[in-house]
Amino acid sequence: MDVLLPTHARPHTIRYAVRSVLGQTHSRLRLHVVGDGCGDETEEAVRAIDDDRVVFYRLPKTRGFGYENRNLALRRGNEPFVAYMTDDDLWSPDHLERALAALEKRPCDFVTLRAAAVHPPDTLDPHFFAFDWQGAFGRHFLRHWFMGAASLVHRRSVFDAIGYWNERLTRFGDREFYNRARRAARLRLSHLEDPSVLRFYSLHWDPWYPRLAEVPQARYLEQLRDPGWRAQLARETAPGPRRSSVRRRQWLDFFRFASRSGGSYLRFLWQRRRHPVR
Repeated sequence: MDVLLPTHARPHTIRYAVRSVLGQTHSRLRLHVVGDGCGDETEEAVRAIDDDRVVFYRLPKTRGFGYENRNLALRRGNEPFVAYMTDDDLWSPDHLERALAALEKRPCDFVTLRAAAVHPPDTLDPHFFAFDWQGAFGRHFLRHWFMGAASLVHRRSVFDAIGYWNERLTRFGDREFYNRARRAARLRLSHLEDPSVLRFYSLHWDPWYPRLAEVPQARYLEQLRDPGWRAQLARETAPGPRRSSVRRRQWLDFFRFASRSGGSYLRFLWQRRRHPVR
């Protein structure tokens, strides 16, 4: 298993993301940490982790979120399965084990796993939109749009079918790559509903990190190791009616995203149309 973890400037959280990967029950993996124009502090945080499975690349900064550097590391890997991690999110210890079971037993080519979100100052949101929304807008647009990189695991053969990440995009490359796979006629996709990813959205958290004596990832990493805690999270995300307060919060999340990222989304649509992956 090749795991790709790109980073630019989060030395305060990346150590927990790396530990989350190395603590997987499926331990046969190689973690490719791709420093996209990162500084000395980020490199030191990664190299301080003494594990032969970690490979660190310190590369010059490239366009946007550094998809060119990601592809460079992906092409150097040779394992039959590929997963993605981010430098501020966390996995449950069985994340890769569950994904590989789906890939090998169902069988399928591409697996997505559900995420829950942690909002500042410290609120766990098991009902992160739009994973439990109904109707075309929720299930066929928002759900697919918010499928981030940390939720994706696939066979390496997916690259043969749809190509690598679009290096011409400045952002939203994970969504574009996933949706390209989802629309490919030759690929079989599967989704696992029990959450195994905790997302800490940088848009919300970056202003908070400088104020904190310890980042919340430290505590949540320990909680994710508790089977009882994970079981409770799965129960909270199980299908069923939601309180009106949950729905209000989900709509508020959507409007916040639209107001802050609307311009970037329009730029993404233009870039994707102008520079499709061949």
